[in-house]
Amino acid sequence: MKNFINQFSQENRFSFYAPFFRVFIGLYLLKDIIITWNFNGLLYKGDSFLHPDPAAILDYFNLDTGVMREYFEIFMFSYILVILLFLFGIGKRYTAILLFIHLELIQNFAWLTLNGGDNLMKFVVLYYIFIDSYNRFSIKPLQFKNEEAKKFSNFISNLAGYSLCAHFCLVYFVSAVHKIHADVWFNGVATYYVLGSERFQGTSWNSILVQSGVFVTLSTYGTILIELIYPFLIWFKKTKYPMMVCSILLHSG
Repeated sequence: MKNFINQFSQENRFSFYAPFFRVFIGLYLLKDIIITWNFNGLLYKGDSFLHPDPAAILDYFNLDTGVMREYFEIFMFSYILVILLFLFGIGKRYTAILLFIHLELIQNFAWLTLNGGDNLMKFVVLYYIFIDSYNRFSIKPLQFKNEEAKKFSNFISNLAGYSLCAHFCLVYFVSAVHKIHADVWFNGVATYYVLGSERFQGTSWNSILVQSGVFVTLSTYGTILIELIYPFLIWFKKTKYPMMVCSILLHSG
């Protein structure tokens, strides 16, 4: 145990990737705000058709969800400000805490519109409360009073970073297992229905690609294969980068 703590305390192993991902999170959340801006009244404000679930954070401070909806413009301004602070690394982990609270509240307002990515994003922000991602793309790097404080920060940051990686692996693996038990995925025709659906007609190539039985079969089983082997091969140096490329291509598709 002492060796484990010592190894995790020597350096921040996520000092390169974590800052890039922090910037991505900030830009992604701002993108969501821009896309849904014209629907704020329908999704979040008092005339919303959604009935919010009880918010534990609001209950703790004896606040009613209706109050937040009534003053939603103020809340949205606060949310955007916190995202920008997080994006530029201002406030460090305290800002990450505020971002997690804001994200929890805004997702509670429009829970019916959420998907798996939204749910995962909330957990990612929670991990970033503990991850030190401020040596790059920050107004000022995280400062430590002494060497012991730095080692403790490295230990917490590494532990949270690996926990986040393990969380991603679990998501992929569980997703693959569920796909195997779904008829359209098991029979190799899932991407035919996805790409052929009017809802997902993102490009003119969709109708062309779904006419190829080879493409449909390979893309369906390839998706399952990547999600199955990713949690295991991503941890090895020789297979890490090929798996990263495969997962990026998967989500880009």
